[in-house]
Amino acid sequence: MSQIPAVLMPVEDALSRLLDSMRPFSAVQDLVLGETRGQYLASAVAARVDVPAFDNAAVDGVALRYQDLAEPGLTLPMPLRVAAGDPPCTLMPGQVARIFTGAPVPTGADTVLMQEDCEIADGRVRLPGRDDVTQGQNIRPAGQDARRDAIVIERGQRLTPQAVGLIASVGVPQVTVSSPRVLILTSGDELQRADESPLPGKIYDSNGPQLEQLVVQSGFPAVRREHLPDDPAIISDTLTRYLTDASQRPDVIISTGGVSVGEEDHLRAVLEAKGSLDFWRLAIKPGKPFTFGQVDGIPFFGLPGNPSAVLVCYLTLVLPALRRACGAQTVLPAPQTLPVNFSVNKPGKRQEYLRVRCLQEDGELRLQQHPNQSSGMLSSAVWADGLAVVPVGRTVSPGDRLAYFSFADLLGG
Repeated sequence: MSQIPAVLMPVEDALSRLLDSMRPFSAVQDLVLGETRGQYLASAVAARVDVPAFDNAAVDGVALRYQDLAEPGLTLPMPLRVAAGDPPCTLMPGQVARIFTGAPVPTGADTVLMQEDCEIADGRVRLPGRDDVTQGQNIRPAGQDARRDAIVIERGQRLTPQAVGLIASVGVPQVTVSSPRVLILTSGDELQRADESPLPGKIYDSNGPQLEQLVVQSGFPAVRREHLPDDPAIISDTLTRYLTDASQRPDVIISTGGVSVGEEDHLRAVLEAKGSLDFWRLAIKPGKPFTFGQVDGIPFFGLPGNPSAVLVCYLTLVLPALRRACGAQTVLPAPQTLPVNFSVNKPGKRQEYLRVRCLQEDGELRLQQHPNQSSGMLSSAVWADGLAVVPVGRTVSPGDRLAYFSFADLLGG
């Protein structure tokens, strides 16, 4: 087992090393759009058609030739009616067409007026003067949203609902996504399942279910979870089984517990014996025992055993690394910088991620911290809506500004 590092690694250095270490996932899958679950694109998507495919009306109103406008009060005949889905038609000089949102603009027309700006009666339309109209107004030109053969979504972007909608709009029914298998390992003889009766000296496993949901909800649905006892031989045999069985072999291993310095923390030692340890122990709070390395060429992330440390380390270190392996260039959201309404009187030796809530006070957004920041508590993370970052060596007074990441932004959903 490695010696305990004399100096804790800064969070920024750890993240940089993680991102540099990640290689593109080779596991990909072709999915029809209706089967996607927020994964990351393994191949860019190009438009099959122009969107819109034709000039169309942005409002309900009247289509006309701008040059036909003269003084206010002019009336012109309206022999045409064009609705969404109608075939293209032609507008003759000196005429207007009744048109509805999404309908193709008739050939010859170059302007659409809102129906509120006209008087329509008896097959004629009273029009405003040219000074009140801009040529081309209220027309969505062909190709405004996408041009045929142009890339509309790059590799590495996440398939959010709006991204799926855009891909469907350009006529692409199927996409190729990164589909890494993620193996979650929990460890500890003290853990029991939530469906079991409580036993003396035991606690219910929260890290396994929490971590599984974090992984799935951040775009990686191919997850398997296994619990390991505090027995090095069983841990080793289980890992060997997963590594040698092609049908089970993971692309990523994420563990929780068993990576600290206690006599019963066996998981990290077994992982290191089967692979290599890149770094261990960070200047992060919560989450100091965080571990990263490779086992048989597979990246493994060793998370601490405390639930809030699992949450913080996954969102700020593991998930950015997984995104990079999917081809994403932006792996963390840009933080907001917001004032706080609390104090931190003692400068810390580790960068601290406080569970906070964003609220309105005196007409501006402020951050309120949960009164209990214990790494063993999950109720504070449910109460909170994000994390505030206190840098190493920093004290905080009310009104000071800290970087704030919302949970929604961190998960990217």
